[in-house]
Amino acid sequence: MKAPALFAALLALGQTPVSAQDTATATPPPAATDKGEPLPPGAPSAPYELSGWCYGALDEYLAVYERVKPDLRAIDKAYGSSVKNEKEPYASDIVAYRKELKVIAGSVEAAEKASPTPLQERGAAAIKGGRAIWSPVETKTNRELARAWLSWGLPDRCDSNARELAASSAVLGQALKYNAPEEAPPPAETPATPK
Repeated sequence: MKAPALFAALLALGQTPVSAQDTATATPPPAATDKGEPLPPGAPSAPYELSGWCYGALDEYLAVYERVKPDLRAIDKAYGSSVKNEKEPYASDIVAYRKELKVIAGSVEAAEKASPTPLQERGAAAIKGGRAIWSPVETKTNRELARAWLSWGLPDRCDSNARELAASSAVLGQALKYNAPEEAPPPAETPATPK
């Protein structure tokens, strides 16, 4: 019987064994290292949905950047900027956030691959919810949008959640593969008889 491998893998992660379907949606305890930008009210707390939400919010943030670049330059010119020697305003921040977006996307994909049930619908809804946080300010002027862009920060929980989700998904995926029924070898071909 191979079922103990799944339970052993979950116990190794310090989690109580739950059904495989619940692992991507179980609410984790808050990470002790998450200090800084908190999750806004209404953000999901389940790991998979939170990663989807974070992906949507960050992806929209990067899309908004393209719209507000001229206003960012104007704001920096009028008020000064702590960012120096960059051709594009906040270019180093954008590079870092694009890397973070890949980490979050990887965690979503890993959870989907490791799940025995389809998660994509819930993920699409979570991504849409993350993008939606920008909707109220996107109806404002570009200058107001640029100010909102400057003051926004990806919640710290997004990074730690994505890394935890990817790690637990890798372990769960291995356990599910281990516990999967073995495939029967293909039947041997019989040689054709000459006529």
